[in-house]
Amino acid sequence: MWNTLYMLGVEVDVVGDQGADDLPLSKGSRPPGTALSAHLLQKVPTNRVLLLINPFSGQQRAKSLWSRYGAHVMQAAGIQVDVINTEYTKHATKITQKLDIDLYDAILVNSGDGLVAEAICGLLMRKDRDRALKFPICHIPGGTSNALAAAICYACNEPFSTRDVFVTESCLMVTRPRYIPLRLYTVDTQYDGIKPMFMSATWGLIADIDLGSERFRWAGMIRLHMEAFLRILQLPTVAAYRARISYIPVNCKRTSRNTMLKFCCNRSRFGHGHFEFDCIDQACDLEPLERTKSKEIFSSMKEALDGTSIVDIPSLDQPLGKNWKTVDGNWVMANVSTLSHLGSDIPFLPSTRLDESTMYLTLIDWNTIKSRLHIAHLFIFMESSKHLDHPCFQVIPVKAVRIEPQAGEGYFAIDGEPCRSGSSFQVPL
Repeated sequence: MWNTLYMLGVEVDVVGDQGADDLPLSKGSRPPGTALSAHLLQKVPTNRVLLLINPFSGQQRAKSLWSRYGAHVMQAAGIQVDVINTEYTKHATKITQKLDIDLYDAILVNSGDGLVAEAICGLLMRKDRDRALKFPICHIPGGTSNALAAAICYACNEPFSTRDVFVTESCLMVTRPRYIPLRLYTVDTQYDGIKPMFMSATWGLIADIDLGSERFRWAGMIRLHMEAFLRILQLPTVAAYRARISYIPVNCKRTSRNTMLKFCCNRSRFGHGHFEFDCIDQACDLEPLERTKSKEIFSSMKEALDGTSIVDIPSLDQPLGKNWKTVDGNWVMANVSTLSHLGSDIPFLPSTRLDESTMYLTLIDWNTIKSRLHIAHLFIFMESSKHLDHPCFQVIPVKAVRIEPQAGEGYFAIDGEPCRSGSSFQVPL
């Protein structure tokens, strides 16, 4: 759907090589040329941000990471930070549903990608969401994977660390923001209803590793490697799932060719303007009747997302049309991906854009796997995007996808958050 969320990003030549302690800012001011957040009606920055921290994120280090790497940047920039520690699941959703967005320039989410998803859900549920979705979110990478923060930096050609000081680098974006649209999608699931998505819907081995590794949460990012090792050792008794996969392909040679490009390649190879973004329309002042909507919310996510998709597709229990391609098989995994990264050190599909008008179906057919070593090699080299060289790894640009597991097997996750295992689901543009 075309509802967009405006993220904070920055071009390399804006930040330059200034350190946080050298920011040429006076208290209560913003750097010359700093863009104004599109949600503000008064056209005057507040120099105030809301910070949400999930104290249990990652290895329960989010608060200490902020104190060590983030707080001094905001202080040096003269930006007031109001801090809320989330206390339970979907707490961030409740906060953003009721938040007076006129009080803040942006919301900072210090956690993994899950808390970002919660914050987005709250904004989507608001009846004034046309303006609320212009409210900037900056992902402060305090979680395990931090895919969104990495994707923002990569899209802006901004070098970033994978851990710790990445928090400082993200905070520098807040002091000199560039607002980038993030496309949101709608996922229709068999058992969990309709949900929004900004990053991925994963089924099979990647979801197995991500969700199964929760038992090793104490180990931090290495938990993913531990779980991957254990599951690959168990092949083929795990990750050989029977499913019917249907999709509407995007027939564009350039798009298909770009899916094979690695994150370290010369960016000009993606094509002129590939990483450019449209300017953001400033919110207009609201009529009195419209102002009352800021206190109203939709009754359900289904109601909130109704009619927001561009591509009309049959409901999940209805047959598909002739313009769909369908393949039955045994699969290691099937993912719908819309961001360049699955984690701060996993450039999964570098050609994707934050405001992507195409989704990418990524598949591994079990019949193309030669051995356990083959799968291990593919996963080990994801850090350098060399998994894209494997013939077994298929990337298909699509307008819509439906995945129907035949035996109710395999973990299933949306933006890293678990849904009922073995659930059928579909995602349209």
